[in-house]
Amino acid sequence: MHHYKNHPVYCFAVSERGMLWHSRGVIFDPQRSTREIKRLECTDIICTSREEAEEYALTLCRAWIDGLGTELNKKN
Repeated sequence: MHHYKNHPVYCFAVSERGMLWHSRGVIFDPQRSTREIKRLECTDIICTSREEAEEYALTLCRAWIDGLGTELNKKN
């Protein structure tokens, strides 16, 4: 489990055929860490290692959280 800008983030790799992996990440509510607020999955980009897929999932989650902050600022 990682934390990014106070959000708990869980990133993992999902196995594909031929020892390949794709990325999946789950972002949780900062106030209620058991409440899932977003699930991200990228099946378009296939990685050759589990670690690479997990790192890419973390990148996806960080980008979504950064975009969430931008959207909140636009509303205010």
